[in-house]
Amino acid sequence: MPYSFARYAGAMAAADATTPDPSAVDFAFDELPGESLHRTLHALRAMGPVTPTRFLGIPSFVICAREPLFDAFIDTERFPPHRMYQASFEGAIGESFISMPEPERHRVYRRLATPAFRSRAVDRHVAEGLAPIANELLDELEGRERFDLVEDYAARFPYLVITRLLGLPRDREEAFHRWALALLSFRDDPIEAAKAAEELTAFLAPIVHERRQQPRDDVISALTQAEVEGRALTDEEIYSHVRLLFPTGGETTHGSLGNALSILLRHEDAWSRLRDDPTLIEPAVDEALRFETPIAVLPRMSASHPTCFHGVDIPADSWVLFAIAGANRDPACFDDPDCFEIGRNTSNALTFGRGVKSCPGMHLARRNLCTAIEILLERMPRLELLDPEAAEPRRSVLRCPDALHVRRLD
Repeated sequence: MPYSFARYAGAMAAADATTPDPSAVDFAFDELPGESLHRTLHALRAMGPVTPTRFLGIPSFVICAREPLFDAFIDTERFPPHRMYQASFEGAIGESFISMPEPERHRVYRRLATPAFRSRAVDRHVAEGLAPIANELLDELEGRERFDLVEDYAARFPYLVITRLLGLPRDREEAFHRWALALLSFRDDPIEAAKAAEELTAFLAPIVHERRQQPRDDVISALTQAEVEGRALTDEEIYSHVRLLFPTGGETTHGSLGNALSILLRHEDAWSRLRDDPTLIEPAVDEALRFETPIAVLPRMSASHPTCFHGVDIPADSWVLFAIAGANRDPACFDDPDCFEIGRNTSNALTFGRGVKSCPGMHLARRNLCTAIEILLERMPRLELLDPEAAEPRRSVLRCPDALHVRRLD
């Protein structure tokens, strides 16, 4: 039976007067905390399938409705998916399957790189290895009455998971996080991003060499041994895949977990409902991914020639923002989209994209969230949120609360 936060929808309706002016919003710079983002996207969706906006101070376009956005995801002619990745952080991460323009190369490279994350080693780690990581982090919080679930848990958990999947030493957790953020900031600080890429590559090189000689039961070993149609990955291709994995997998899972915990702790008795009935955890995670996706607005670039999409002329080389958060709350697709309903059918959500560049790690991401929440519920069944304003998700491209200050009540 769906579990609906009706009071939350009422608060949304009452807050419409504070909706930002959609024409004045810049999705690269504005914080848009909490529901202000969603009210903005609702207003833009009402204006049409493709509407003018700003990104990085530049006139751009945004797609907020579910059906046009689905069309855009699979339209590789008008919106070549590799162009944004090439323009944003390929200079630091290197070429990877998400930035390859040639369909055939992309197909082969994706088949080389992604099956390692569907191997028996990964399945076993998901089944047996996630809970110990969550417990390890929570052990460090024993004896503390107050702490920040973002800093102490949500931001750390995905990096430890990736580190252990790859078979990397466990003593560089802070460095992995720092390198990931620097790589994602290539456009803003290319020097720091290049330094992070160099440091991460120097760290990886001897490990990749060792795994080629003596494979282990980990993802890096699987990458060194992968072969498709007579093609294997070079060392540099393995480095670029790992350089991609830390910022994309680490930061998006950090955001997803932070958003989910924010929702569950801020609204009515959700936390106690999941504590009393753990079977609700998985549908709650699916609904949280719809309700507050970690990549709320995905920047893409249009083709290098003028084009027309859903009746709107788009100049060559334009930023076109794929507002996943808008599509996931499109009332034409979801009933009462601004209500968080555990048990709702979320199959039409576009959280993980669609088309050739859809996220290959969606299964692992879901398992990360379910396990992290399950163990936290077991270990800390009664938590009080101390600063609801700080707990609001904010920003558009990588969306997450800045902090989740809580107090243990058990």
